[in-house]
Amino acid sequence: MRMPLPSSLNTLRTFSVAAKHLSFKAAADELCLSPSAVSRQIAGLEDQIGCKLFQRQVRGLALTPEGTKLSATLESVFDQLHSTLEIISPHNKSKSEPLVISAQPYFANHWLLPRLHRFKHQYPNVLLQFESELTYKPFDANKIDGCFRFTPPIDKGLHVKKLFRQFAVPVAAPVLLNKSDWNGDLRCLSAFNWCHTLSQPDLWQQWTDAWGLPNLHANENMFFDDADTALQAAKNGIGVAMAAWPLVEATVTAGHLVRLSDCHPQLYSDYYFICAKSNHDSRLQLFINWLNQEIAVE
Repeated sequence: MRMPLPSSLNTLRTFSVAAKHLSFKAAADELCLSPSAVSRQIAGLEDQIGCKLFQRQVRGLALTPEGTKLSATLESVFDQLHSTLEIISPHNKSKSEPLVISAQPYFANHWLLPRLHRFKHQYPNVLLQFESELTYKPFDANKIDGCFRFTPPIDKGLHVKKLFRQFAVPVAAPVLLNKSDWNGDLRCLSAFNWCHTLSQPDLWQQWTDAWGLPNLHANENMFFDDADTALQAAKNGIGVAMAAWPLVEATVTAGHLVRLSDCHPQLYSDYYFICAKSNHDSRLQLFINWLNQEIAVE
């Protein structure tokens, strides 16, 4: 049976403020209460959950391990609650304007869009607008709220959040593997056509070198303008493409492609989400919180 929640949200708010200040008096000042009222609320909360949240010391307060955990959880909960109330409020004029996010088509198609339904389910009132970034552009806070990049800009005015590392993995369509003698031995890749991209023509050679197979060669080399087209060729059974993991994880999970090796080596840059530090739009924070959730489950 789940423990019932405290009957008053104010009690949790009182604890959160007291944990921030590590002082009942400072918490009382912020909440317009008396220190004794704060102390009574904390004592009642401790009695209800059955553990101490603060250690009363001569020079003040310190959080117990349980108090530290509850404080961190409540900080996130209250932030999201505040952001959600702002979004659903009819007094919030900004909700009619979309949150503009920029991403390269490869990233959008293979990582962002397959997951986006979860964001919309969680925050149906947040209006999003996506812009394709075909070439690298300097971050412009006047045009976009955030962007996904694999090369972080050097700018003290930007918040740069690392999302994940990227690894090079060969992938192929099930139909191609089913009509071949593929047995998991990487040397068998020489029986297939290899799909290259013009932007990274040496990627396959770097990968074979890293695996200790410098003399491994393709049955035939095929070149494509971009990684998305090369990956589409692999989906159609034309050959084996080198893909960025975990960007193609959803495609592999769906059964459209098969990963043919472990995640090694890291021949791609890390991926980042970037936004301006001066952008305090609550919807942007919700989007970042959602990104954290998605990364945590991978």
